[in-house]
Amino acid sequence: MACRIYFASDQLLVSHLYTLLEKSGIRALTQQAAVDVPQEESGPVAWYSELWIMQDGQLANAQEVLRKVLDSETVAPAVPVARHRAADSRPVTGA
Repeated sequence: MACRIYFASDQLLVSHLYTLLEKSGIRALTQQAAVDVPQEESGPVAWYSELWIMQDGQLANAQEVLRKVLDSETVAPAVPVARHRAADSRPVTGA
């Protein structure tokens, strides 16, 4: 079953992580899911991209790939998430 392992507002970073997972033989997908709607009408809308892996058995390997990449690069803050199954209906929250 698919599980979400990471999300961030930096869509380029999520796309890069997706590519690294795929090159490591870990089936993954990305999707834009969460929206941060501004309090003011004129403020920009922020989209968050989610990174999912397709097989639970690859979770440990996927987390290791992400840890190595994120520890070795200086990146904008993102929110790593706990393991959530695709069937979860819980809303994504900011923190």
